[in-house]
Amino acid sequence: MTRRIKTIVNTLSREYGDPRLNNLSNPIDEIIFVFLSEKTDESKYIEAYQRLRSRFPSWEEIVTAEEKDIEAAIRCAGMGRRRAVLLKKLLQSIVVKFGALDLSRLRSMPMNRAEEELLRLPGIGRKSARCVLLYCFDFQTLIVDVHTYRLAVRLGIIPRSVSYDRAHLALPLHVPPQLRKPFHLNAVAHGRQRCFARTPRCEGCPLARFCLQCASSAPAKITLRPKPLVIDLFAGAGGLTLGFKRAGFHIAQAIEKDPKAAMTYHQNNPEVDCLGADIKDLDPTLCLQRIGLRSGDVDVLIGGPPCQGFSESNRRTRTLKNPSNHLYKQFFRFLKEMRPAWFLLENVAGLRTLAGGAVLKRILNGCRRFGYCSEFRELMAADYGVPQYRRRLFIVGNRTGQAITFPNPKKGDDIRLTTVRDAISDLPRLENGAVTDCLPYPQVQTPLSEYQQVLGRNNEKQKVVQGNLVTRNSDMIIKRYHYIGEGENWEVIPASLLDNYADFSRCHTGIYYRLEWDNPSKVIGNFRKNMLIHPDQHRGLSIREAARLQSFPDHYVFVGSIGFQQQQVADAVPPLLAEAVARCIMDRLTAKGTRNP
Repeated sequence: MTRRIKTIVNTLSREYGDPRLNNLSNPIDEIIFVFLSEKTDESKYIEAYQRLRSRFPSWEEIVTAEEKDIEAAIRCAGMGRRRAVLLKKLLQSIVVKFGALDLSRLRSMPMNRAEEELLRLPGIGRKSARCVLLYCFDFQTLIVDVHTYRLAVRLGIIPRSVSYDRAHLALPLHVPPQLRKPFHLNAVAHGRQRCFARTPRCEGCPLARFCLQCASSAPAKITLRPKPLVIDLFAGAGGLTLGFKRAGFHIAQAIEKDPKAAMTYHQNNPEVDCLGADIKDLDPTLCLQRIGLRSGDVDVLIGGPPCQGFSESNRRTRTLKNPSNHLYKQFFRFLKEMRPAWFLLENVAGLRTLAGGAVLKRILNGCRRFGYCSEFRELMAADYGVPQYRRRLFIVGNRTGQAITFPNPKKGDDIRLTTVRDAISDLPRLENGAVTDCLPYPQVQTPLSEYQQVLGRNNEKQKVVQGNLVTRNSDMIIKRYHYIGEGENWEVIPASLLDNYADFSRCHTGIYYRLEWDNPSKVIGNFRKNMLIHPDQHRGLSIREAARLQSFPDHYVFVGSIGFQQQQVADAVPPLLAEAVARCIMDRLTAKGTRNP
């Protein structure tokens, strides 16, 4: 969000040049000026200020003036006796509080305390207080007026559900201190010249690419609907999206907060309207308007809220106190507003047992509350063609009244699981710490597996494969690798080489686990915690090897440094598993020609 705000501010600055508004540098001048500006047209309050200044050359005179004389000076702006009485009380309160008509003591106070001192004065709200702090004392505060509020909502910086009053506290959380003044100055100019409350001038707007309002007024409408429509929340690198696309769905929009994951998503799905924003800051209705849709138009809402807090391997924050364990509520906020026919919520299997099943129960109760019948099922990825033992929980629901089914596992005497050999044996041999991203496919002596043909070298034009990056391990770690055979882990390493492990009881089976060629992989998780080892090379897995084990095709490109790419791969839903579940939903959607009721 910070990078996005910076880009927005820079764009506005180029357009309007950080204009100087009519605010004043003297604190008493400014507090009277902003007091008069409240709920009054600009031309009128400027005239009222000028007449007041002409009538009372010294502001101290107002403290003892007759209220009718003050009223006479500001009547031109339609201000009456009440405003005159309040202005006199304001200046009298400053004298009592600060010992004179002087606010210079505020300069030595912390910003929040200075603001609170001003808020105790009669007739002064947060907007007025921050004007004084910003223009007179150079505090890095953010003034929220109608222009900054309107712009922040339309740009999706804060959701529409945040009221104007709440925005005074909410909006500064999203705008870095050094950007607050230029954001306010240029937002006011933008609001006065282009971003009107009604009928804004969206054509040619420099902020069009960021703006939900601008996009909704001239949306890239989906005019043909040969495929059911899907919106993907918490999209990550796009594992769920890829699975649903393979099952025949059209992905209309995706939301992903992490900038690197959003870049990967966009790189591989350029046709999808991908919003790189925090879902908590977005308005579901405006998100629909961006793509020319209304509530009820979406066929399936899908998403996998961040799951680290649910994982059974997370012993530290696997509690209800972890705020990440409540992001499913954002999914329900979108579900309530978008009203899709179906939804799919995916997460780690540990969701079933978190807090004794309390979170899962809340989710299922939420489904019923919003009019959806739902079922959940724990699925093993290896049963659906993924060369990996990975358990995931899928909650599927609909409001059509149709039966909910899950894919049958591919098991039987004549069916074998996809193995590590099937997945990665045709990829380049690499060294510890390999840094060459793209390499030619090596010549292989044995026929390619069906898996390699489908996900790997699936066309003659693709001569090279991307993602041949490997974390560089220290010499000590490489020495440990030499003791580990296929299917073995840290337990076979001599204790003398593990002196940095203070408590072996905290070591799980994935640490220093060497994959077996002829079995599926252990779960692809956090690279630093799992430390999976190549079956016959003394190194960790490359990005592409992990992606293959997750069932991503070789043409799927990951963006960012090696650490970011590793995390994107590890966090993803295996596309083949997602596809299997998506096909069950597609079968129901097309069984009777039913879409959204």
